[in-house]
Amino acid sequence: MKIVVWLFLLMNPIWQQTDSKNQILKDWIATQNQGSDKAINTFIDRWFSEELKAGITDRSKHVAFYRQIIDEFGEIQETVYEVMESTPTKLKVQLLKKNTPFLPEPSPENILVVEIDVQKNHPNRLARGLGMGALICYIKRD
Repeated sequence: MKIVVWLFLLMNPIWQQTDSKNQILKDWIATQNQGSDKAINTFIDRWFSEELKAGITDRSKHVAFYRQIIDEFGEIQETVYEVMESTPTKLKVQLLKKNTPFLPEPSPENILVVEIDVQKNHPNRLARGLGMGALICYIKRD
């Protein structure tokens, strides 16, 4: 079923081109795979709303959060493994660690969940920082 959904999404260029959440996700994947503080800061500058940036009292701690995810999880595949939720203002997806096969079903430790929430009136800006964590943490939390 997951493969069928992604074949549809890959073949639907309107979905790919017009949804800023997908562009944010694509940019985050590139940022994570590059893995530098400079890439993280560039991501923040490009996608965080002005209000969100203004609310960051210590940017180095914010960068450290993303750095921890990058260091612990490593590089990720560019293809989304599963879309968990998609609304006009939210995208929640599962991404696989680099070199993790799609089949057989990957272990939750090899799946990174990324949540993107954009502003309703400014969908090209994040309403809050990215939500991220290994799928195993989401399973244990529920």
